[in-house]
Amino acid sequence: MSEVAAGSATGGDLELHTTMRLQRLGSIVVIQPSWRGEVAGPSLTCDLETGTLALAEHPKVDKGYTEVFGVLGIARLEAGPALVVITAVEEAAMLRGHPLYRVTAVEVLADTRNGKWKSSDHRFLKLLKSGTNPQRYASGLYFAYGGDPTLSQQRYEAVQADPHAAGLAPWQRAAPSFFWNRALSQPLLDAGMHRFVPPIFQGFAGQITGVRLGGAARTHTATITLLARRSLKRVGCRQWRRGSDLEAAVANFVESEQLIVVDGGAVQAAFVQVRGSIPLLWSQTPCLKYKIPIRIAPPSRSQPVFAGHARDLIQGYKEVVGINLANQTGREGRLSKAYAEAAAGFAATSSGGFRLEPFDFHKQCGATNYARLGILWESIAPDFRRFGYWFRDNAGTASQQSGVFRTNCIDCLDRTNVVQGMLGKKQLEHVLQRLGLLAESQTLPQAFPELDGAFRVMWADHGDEVSHQYAGTGAMKSAFTRTGKRDIWGLLEDGAKSLTRYYLNNFEDGHKQDALDLVTGSYAVVPGKPSPFQPQGSPAVPLLVAAALAVLAFVNLQLLAGGGGGASALLQAAPATLLQQVAAPLLLAGAMLFLMMKKGSQLVDKPQLTPELAVPWH
Repeated sequence: MSEVAAGSATGGDLELHTTMRLQRLGSIVVIQPSWRGEVAGPSLTCDLETGTLALAEHPKVDKGYTEVFGVLGIARLEAGPALVVITAVEEAAMLRGHPLYRVTAVEVLADTRNGKWKSSDHRFLKLLKSGTNPQRYASGLYFAYGGDPTLSQQRYEAVQADPHAAGLAPWQRAAPSFFWNRALSQPLLDAGMHRFVPPIFQGFAGQITGVRLGGAARTHTATITLLARRSLKRVGCRQWRRGSDLEAAVANFVESEQLIVVDGGAVQAAFVQVRGSIPLLWSQTPCLKYKIPIRIAPPSRSQPVFAGHARDLIQGYKEVVGINLANQTGREGRLSKAYAEAAAGFAATSSGGFRLEPFDFHKQCGATNYARLGILWESIAPDFRRFGYWFRDNAGTASQQSGVFRTNCIDCLDRTNVVQGMLGKKQLEHVLQRLGLLAESQTLPQAFPELDGAFRVMWADHGDEVSHQYAGTGAMKSAFTRTGKRDIWGLLEDGAKSLTRYYLNNFEDGHKQDALDLVTGSYAVVPGKPSPFQPQGSPAVPLLVAAALAVLAFVNLQLLAGGGGGASALLQAAPATLLQQVAAPLLLAGAMLFLMMKKGSQLVDKPQLTPELAVPWH
């Protein structure tokens, strides 16, 4: 990406450096800001052997350099630091007049040849690389050189109007929950190097541009943007992070914002929704079983946690309607009942502000009857009208969003995506009705089918990206969001995703959880502290033994049936021979599989840095 594309015409005046040149001189890394080919300020220098950081004048770097677009941060390992820089980006959207970039490549710089590196340091470095690699566990990293993209539009406007915020740097204005690289960047921020460090959020950014909306008097042009900002509190992957922690932070909390800009800003609207795990103390730890048992803490332990989470939401978003899409019976029903009791207890002891709306998605909609979502809509439509959304126009009309829908199922992915997409469409239709472009009796597909198609694809992409970050696959039911239809191909696709999730949950997500904990600061390397890494069991050996025994039984069966005798030869074989050569290996294989499942919790890939956070209560 060129300097002009990176910085725009005013890039040299932005609070963040837009283009930099990195040069490595032995163990010294120099990152020099540049603008239109000239040096644009003091250079950042980092000694990869000692970890020393400095801002200093440096001769112009004009050869042997790598172009970088920002510094993600620095990890201080016991043997030395590792510096993470952004080496490639692509434009994903325009937000508040600034390009919003998606990180597509990073480089991790470390001096591993200084003789200090132990095996644990190399393992930490491997985790750091995995946790910052956009092709591994760092998909969906976004930043901008202006416009404070970690803030929703409503919060951005509040910050802009606050005189105390005028002198704050971008990292000081960033939303703490969504400032993904806050822990990694802290040493650089403390050293006064904030211009090199863009606040980054993980999530999603999609945009539909050039939308033509014909009215009776004139044709309007609109841009629709969809953002998802993933919280770094209780961040992790499916199964290893469930429910809430003791500080009332819930797993998989995501703020999704839909922005509509008409005629270049003559009309602007923004609508925020949130999702998050059921805000109780509960867990599901992988154990090789397909359906993992759900553990729920006693109500006396969960009630304060729920109350803390509800108060945090009310403080941040005002009124809250929690939409619980989990089953109301069976395993999920236990959780739903506990959730309802906690919400009722909170309502009885507080001034209100949180209302729970249960909707058993699977019972109501089944596998394909998603038209029954209309039942849910009728229940929450009064709340939708009361909450409204942030709105501005050139005529001086202004309003704010006064409440938020908090949607969950079990993973806060699949059923949640369907309902959030429905609410997003309702808000878009309301804006179009407000502008006189859509009759109240019309729907978006009827009036603007092309826009409806693009809108559905954007919401499906949003759901898939959030799902990849938490579960490792795209979202199930995304075919419905993408096409508006639920058919056999969507069901088959969901089956494949479910099997993939099973594999990842059991055999890869421990490593992923450790990488996320290291990158987001849940775990910090402390010099002199014993290594957290211990040998782990694996199902590979018992699976191979069971498979070998099954193959042996099959081969023996073929031999006994050989010689053209077929079934008659098997009938003539001595029972003792069949028992010894066929039944015994099969029984041993079955016993091996039974013991493997019995000891499943000891054979899965478990996180090792902060294992206590999987079940934060005792």
